[in-house]
Amino acid sequence: MTGSEMNKNRISIKTRMILLKMKNKLHTYYLLLAFVAITFTIGCGNKEVSDEFNSYINNPLNDTVWATSLKPTDAVNTMTTELVNALETAKINLAADEVTCRPGGNDSLKIIFKKGIFTTLENGVVTPVNPEGTADVEVLRIRRSADLIRCIRPCKVGNDLTILGGGLFIRVTKDGKELSIKDGATYRIILTETDANAPSPNMLRMFGTESSPAPSYNVTDANFSWRPDADISVIPIITEIINGINQKSYHFIINRLRWISAARIATSNINPTKSRVSVYFPPNFTNKTTNVFAVVAGQKTVARFDFDYNTRSFRTDLMPNGTNFRVVSISKIGNDFYMDQKSISNLSTPTILKLEPKKIRKDKLQEFLDDL
Repeated sequence: MTGSEMNKNRISIKTRMILLKMKNKLHTYYLLLAFVAITFTIGCGNKEVSDEFNSYINNPLNDTVWATSLKPTDAVNTMTTELVNALETAKINLAADEVTCRPGGNDSLKIIFKKGIFTTLENGVVTPVNPEGTADVEVLRIRRSADLIRCIRPCKVGNDLTILGGGLFIRVTKDGKELSIKDGATYRIILTETDANAPSPNMLRMFGTESSPAPSYNVTDANFSWRPDADISVIPIITEIINGINQKSYHFIINRLRWISAARIATSNINPTKSRVSVYFPPNFTNKTTNVFAVVAGQKTVARFDFDYNTRSFRTDLMPNGTNFRVVSISKIGNDFYMDQKSISNLSTPTILKLEPKKIRKDKLQEFLDDL
């Protein structure tokens, strides 16, 4: 072999070695790309429940983690502060033998207090309030299904739904201290409603059972439920002619403040057959941000769904078979509200729904609730 041929052979071997190294580098590069792709796919596919996770840069929608227990500061508990109606107020003279207050300044609600019926409770000690000076009365009126959703005080007694006739939150304060009604004393409420909210017969007095200490009216209370009064007589309905119009009023004689309603159990059956309704969402909507309600058609009945951490879904076992209702979700993520709804007709079997909330302005959400 000549020197020239030997040089060519060495060059050819060198070239083949360079090409082989380049091939190995490309192989390693493609392996890395495949590993990254597989890792990304697995990461997205494991987002809590669904493979439909949408990523939003620097956005709280990216939080897909469910909580085993909720905090008072979670959006699901604080959204009521933004949705609930404003309180109606009035002042009363504690020195008067009897005083009628009209919160909101109209005759559709009258609350009549007698002298000397208030007490305070501090550190377990009950103290009578001196009948002098003035006290402030604050009232939230619950007229419609929308109001039950806004304040998140659903219609539930034990494992049964109730039908609401009308409801109130009443708070009386003096010098910043909340007052109660003393044992053995009562006061009166005359609650007048018209049209679709007109009083219905066979309603009972019910009170709200709350956490201790009791939270504000515009904060969600996880322990809240309605409880019938020990007096199970129906609330009288009085018809009066006011300005030439027949108007009906509930006439309560009552012995406590805060959450009060005229309501009755929704079904006359002692043990109605019920079917579970479950709802799931895209993973951007979690139990920390989302409330789910069932709103029964043709009556003021609202059930709130419980969350199921293990399945990352919401459910209720309260709905009797044969019921027509809408399932409504309201979410608050960051500064934005999201909403969706679906209807169920003549419930007869366990049902699973998927809701896909869309962003909605708060004023539009309020309009939607008013139309329920």
